[in-house]
Amino acid sequence: MTEFQDNIWRELLRNFEGGIENSIEKLKNRDIENIPGAKDALIQRLENIKTYFPRKNGELFKQSIDDKIQNNFFPNTKNFTEAFSQILNSRTHEQDFVINELLNGFVTSKAKAIALGTQGPVIDRMVEAFSKRNDFHIVDYQFYAMFGDPNKPKHYITKQLEELINMFGLISKQLVVEKDIRKSERKIYTFYTFPNDIIKILEKKYLIIDEELGYAYVSDAFDRNVFICMFLANLAIYRDDIEKIGGAYTINGICAIFALILLLSFLPKLSVDESNPILNDPGFDQNRMSVIPKSWMMNQVLESLFEPLIKIVAYRLGGGLWLSKIIDSEVNKKIMTQIRFLLKDVNKWILGNLCRVEIPIFVEIANIFTEVLVGYEEE
Repeated sequence: MTEFQDNIWRELLRNFEGGIENSIEKLKNRDIENIPGAKDALIQRLENIKTYFPRKNGELFKQSIDDKIQNNFFPNTKNFTEAFSQILNSRTHEQDFVINELLNGFVTSKAKAIALGTQGPVIDRMVEAFSKRNDFHIVDYQFYAMFGDPNKPKHYITKQLEELINMFGLISKQLVVEKDIRKSERKIYTFYTFPNDIIKILEKKYLIIDEELGYAYVSDAFDRNVFICMFLANLAIYRDDIEKIGGAYTINGICAIFALILLLSFLPKLSVDESNPILNDPGFDQNRMSVIPKSWMMNQVLESLFEPLIKIVAYRLGGGLWLSKIIDSEVNKKIMTQIRFLLKDVNKWILGNLCRVEIPIFVEIANIFTEVLVGYEEE
């Protein structure tokens, strides 16, 4: 990093420390807590984070974001196939369903802004359309039927579809028929599909050949995760070309999602008393869930952490270019709404408490913190 970049990074770390201090102060002034010891546990965790995260020029952030987020979701490559393959194979939908649900919600809202007349989840409709053919191609009129608006002229619909196709890194191909059977005239068919190298990956992973019937079909494993991986691969290779990845809207949304993931990873895992009724609730799985008191997410207790985290994620993933696109006023205005909306979408509320599902990335980032903490204490 240049000296200028170092100054930016140090300022981001200082702002994060300020956010930690603000959250600790708010917690200390609270007297409402429905789980004994929860308040003290969170204060202790935040104080540890304040002490250790800025050390060695933010080493903990670099490990958490560069190693666990960037490598798995934003590979450092300009090759689309390589990025897609790395993201697709790094984790499974089941492992990271929380992340997939967060990204699906974001991509769906963005796609709906493009295809306003669409009924139902955009990605789910695309999965359905591509699953019906065993060559991973769909004809343009299928796209028009799924996402077109009959009240708008065709050129307007075409422009919308191009944006949708670009968002997922799909391509269009043309088939020219010199003499159409029905009208005996030249006809041009447009197909939307995946790049050739991506199709090879999809055929190997999702295409099933029935030897007895001599028939090929797309497996049920072909789901929205494929399109989320396409979307992320597109972001990875065009991270320096803001317009190609949807501008400030995309950057703010994606950085907010991964800032939330970091925030959830930081929260301590509570031990609830054996008599707590949540342990007997059929929806609670003690082996893969931990309790997050509802009060932690209310009354702006952790709000002051979220904004600096968004900027830290932006800087680590896209440097000064992404950081310059983070909109302070909008983030400040919608910050708690985003947190509550996203948390409600991907976690369970059980007996008035939020239950975090311990997916691998939460555990991995928490382990980084624990390992470094132990290392510093030994020093």
